[in-house]
Amino acid sequence: YIIRGESVVTSLSRNDETLVTGTEEGNVRLYDTEIMRPTATWKAHKAQVMCVETLKRGGLMSQGREGALSLWREGQCVRTCSVPSTGFCRFSTSDDQRHCFVGLDEKSKISCIEADKFSVVKTFQPSDYNQKGMCWSVVVRGNYVYLGYESGHIVLFDRRSLSKQVLEVKVHDEIVTTLDIRDNKIISSSPDSTIKITSLLAEGVVSTDTCDAAVTSPGCDESPLESVINSLNPAVQKHSAEVSHTIPLKCQGSSHIKIRADGKLYAASGWDGGLRLYSFKKNKLLGLVEAHSPETITDMLTFDNRIVCSGRDCKISFWTFY
Repeated sequence: YIIRGESVVTSLSRNDETLVTGTEEGNVRLYDTEIMRPTATWKAHKAQVMCVETLKRGGLMSQGREGALSLWREGQCVRTCSVPSTGFCRFSTSDDQRHCFVGLDEKSKISCIEADKFSVVKTFQPSDYNQKGMCWSVVVRGNYVYLGYESGHIVLFDRRSLSKQVLEVKVHDEIVTTLDIRDNKIISSSPDSTIKITSLLAEGVVSTDTCDAAVTSPGCDESPLESVINSLNPAVQKHSAEVSHTIPLKCQGSSHIKIRADGKLYAASGWDGGLRLYSFKKNKLLGLVEAHSPETITDMLTFDNRIVCSGRDCKISFWTFY
């Protein structure tokens, strides 16, 4: 199915039967996915909506290019705060959605923000930050924050002790534009025309003096590697990593990579508008769909057996893969 609109959709999220979109003009629009029609629209930001995310407890969060992070309920702004970010890094929430992590402009920094109060819990930065550049991608899985930087580095923090960096690895020659994680496998892409698969390896335990209880989520889903680390709390596992596989791309790079919930495949949206599907286990190309060709795919989400894409052609496309 394809929804044709008049605005470029720049961000997608979903809650039950509602599809939430953010547009280039700063609007948030809700769609009923049963009838594929909009049900609500409001002006959320002065500039482009960089990211929207529905919340399990109700409402949604949005991030505007003008540097505002806002909490919405029934179309009304409940809370907003200024985030000094004019880059391209979208926020990411923890599994329990108690905390939001967003990249800042200054010195490669990342802020951890309490989602209910919109107060900054901690701000942290990687080692040798002068060589990292801006953060372009952030993903939170379990107790870990995965960061992709302008320099091509991927940095890993344990969010229970944000002052402790537990991994840094140079993966790409250029900006890490997107990444996703499942178990101990990081899949990322860059304008260097590659998809890289990086394997995490556990080496030992590094004890820490403090553990920030404010950013601990004992009820979150854990990978096998994370369950080992959590059993050692407040210790932090020491990691190493290696690039285990490189996939060359015929296009310049991928704007988004998403691993399907069942872990059987992952999708990469190319800047040529093509949607590429890969086997998660063998990293083999399963198929190429010209979803929004030749326009760039602006966002992508996966649920069940479906993938939803938005593009600069002002369309939202729904795909089902088995």
